[in-house]
Amino acid sequence: MPLSFGLWYDFRNPAPWRRPWQRLYQETLEQVAWADSLGFDSVWLSEHHFTDDGYLPALFPMLAALAMRTSHMRLGTAVLLAPLHHPLRLAEDAAVVDVLSGGRLELGVAPGYRAEEFALLGVRRAERGRRTDETIEIVKAAWRARPFSYRGNCFRFEDVVVTPPPLQRPHPPIWVGGSSQAAAKRAARHACHFLPDADAPGELYQLYRTELATNGHDAARFRIAISRAVYVCEDPERGWREVQAHYLYMANRYRQWYAAGNAESSHRPLKHADELSRDSYLVGTPDMVASEISRLRQALPFDRLIFWARPPGLSVASSSRSLELFAQQVLPRFTG
Repeated sequence: MPLSFGLWYDFRNPAPWRRPWQRLYQETLEQVAWADSLGFDSVWLSEHHFTDDGYLPALFPMLAALAMRTSHMRLGTAVLLAPLHHPLRLAEDAAVVDVLSGGRLELGVAPGYRAEEFALLGVRRAERGRRTDETIEIVKAAWRARPFSYRGNCFRFEDVVVTPPPLQRPHPPIWVGGSSQAAAKRAARHACHFLPDADAPGELYQLYRTELATNGHDAARFRIAISRAVYVCEDPERGWREVQAHYLYMANRYRQWYAAGNAESSHRPLKHADELSRDSYLVGTPDMVASEISRLRQALPFDRLIFWARPPGLSVASSSRSLELFAQQVLPRFTG
């Protein structure tokens, strides 16, 4: 499959760079609408709940807003935390967005991990794997728009019908996210595309392909997407100075969340951006970024690269300049 590129947003508004919420939302929506005309394949949103920086908690309202402002980009979730949603309501909301967008929805799901979210929403964290599996099964059945019953360990109901049906048939593409063997096996078992985390080992990609074949699926029909942080600039050192504080904020917040759920975690907070591994971030000139993408694709069999278009707190002007350089000087090397 040809390589495609998507943009990733979380709409965070951290205290060090706090701006009016309406302004943050409006200027980010406008940036996505503009990026739609630049040739990017897709836009992806991720969710978390009960954070002090406003990490996007409501995916489908924002996707509906994007559906009204874009014409070409696929609209994805990377990822929706499946155990925290009732699967029938999820199926309804997703179908409405698919209809509104003219059939452009892609649903990415994962079990989640933040203990606080599960506790506050009254969901047993120990059930997150089972709830994710059952949610995928229920959503697929619900999208047929005819009465069905379901009897699982977490969800049971009789003779229910969900309408409207999504526009895409038999249903919108479903992705499973995660960097564990369980995630790779879950994606293959349910005949879903796979969205491993940025630090996923190469062996996980092969496991996914192997499991697809084991479950009787043609691996050539399924896609793998990877995620990265990308910032294109004319001067790599100046560019790194522009984004390093924002990447540090992002890294430390995820480290905090991982450590909170694991007493033995080694994810200690970083004190300075110099502690970040610059190899994990694609920051550089168009030539540098294009070369690194080519190198990554030689090492890993992915079909789509999605990247943080606007890291937390970064100005819309700086992030737009990066997107413009990417669209003008990187994108044509892979799609032309």
